[in-house]
Amino acid sequence: MPLSSPLTTAAPGHTPTDQRPPDHRSPVRTAAREVLDPAHLRAALRLTSVDATLAAALLCGASVAIALVIAATSGHQDLAGFAALGALTSLYGRFDPYRRRAALLTLVGVAMVGSILLTSAVTAAGAPTWVALGVVALLAGGMTALCQLLRTGPPGATIVVFAAGAGLAGAPTFADLAPRGLAGLLGVAVAWVVCLAGFLFRPSGPARLAVRRATLAAEAAALAPDDRGAVGRAHDAVALARRVLADDASHRRTRATALRLADDLSGAAGTPADLPPRLTLRATARESLTGSAGWRLRSLRVTLAAAVAAAVAHVAGFGHPAWAAMGATATLQGTTTQHAVVRALQRALGTVVGALVAWPLLDAHLGFWATAALVVALQVVTEIVVGRHYGLAMLTITPMALLMTSLGGSGEGIALDRALDTAVGAVVGVLAVVLVHARRGASRVSGTART
Repeated sequence: MPLSSPLTTAAPGHTPTDQRPPDHRSPVRTAAREVLDPAHLRAALRLTSVDATLAAALLCGASVAIALVIAATSGHQDLAGFAALGALTSLYGRFDPYRRRAALLTLVGVAMVGSILLTSAVTAAGAPTWVALGVVALLAGGMTALCQLLRTGPPGATIVVFAAGAGLAGAPTFADLAPRGLAGLLGVAVAWVVCLAGFLFRPSGPARLAVRRATLAAEAAALAPDDRGAVGRAHDAVALARRVLADDASHRRTRATALRLADDLSGAAGTPADLPPRLTLRATARESLTGSAGWRLRSLRVTLAAAVAAAVAHVAGFGHPAWAAMGATATLQGTTTQHAVVRALQRALGTVVGALVAWPLLDAHLGFWATAALVVALQVVTEIVVGRHYGLAMLTITPMALLMTSLGGSGEGIALDRALDTAVGAVVGVLAVVLVHARRGASRVSGTART
């Protein structure tokens, strides 16, 4: 089925948005009704089919494991948590072509280490708590804007907010800045090497995967030509595959394979065999800046929600209010009302159950190596599960994050803090969808976030 035709024709019985009668109802009330739709609960229980998760999960697990081992064997077990945080850079650009992923990991790694250093410095300077939490909120909004402009996909700004929150922990002094920064940098370097090692053995691996996904999506669309969702997914998959092939075609080592795969894709999906120019990170950002301005609203919404969630958690006396900011940020990675509500339900409920799982593990006061092994195992399982069901993944994300936090200090009471802070963040995130989104006059923001 050729996929080069534009999807401009409305489905039968469907009135195009620009031809519908204007809706004079309050946008806030309209958004609130969407939030309260019972269908969100059914969507929160639904599993999603994904592929190619095992390799990405093992790469992330290997990055975290190596970072932990190096930090511990060098006599710095107290800094192992920061090294593991840096290694979580491996979560970004999982299916990107290798040169793009190299640039992306470098950029995200700088953001991760910079966030740790900035919040550690603010805390060391004795700044009031509200100032430190304001910095975390600004980092959440800034990283959201960066991820939107670069189209990084999951996990968005959430991991950087986690790193920023870690910088607030432990009453650091200025003498702690260099060790923390070096530990985080170690993790970033390990992730960079582990995630790019595949270029030595199978440099066209990401392109092959992208073409396979596009071909399968095109076949599914051909079987259901009236299914606008299937046709749209096919268009997106083919466009992504062509961008990946364009990246490979601009490198001498992968050019021949990329051109051959482009011909295969052309035959399977009815697309042109010639490829577009390579889209670098800089070109991607430039294209995003000249396109939709939705990234500005998303960044503002995350900043406000993170600040409010952290403030509520702080006033309530919860132990880690930065986690509330992270909960709001994670909820708002969902770019439609339904997606945000589903994520909020999944994150809040999954975190509560995950905290119950973590509680006895923390109370057992496991040794460093047992804790490190659990962190790695839970990280691998998380990456296998998260694409299928975000809520189920929270059952492993929560104990993994809490055990990682305990590597740098006491784990007393952090399970309860995690559950309470996450619930606050999820609620504030949903309120931000209703209030900020509606007041800006945007009915729905296009695009999706997968984690």
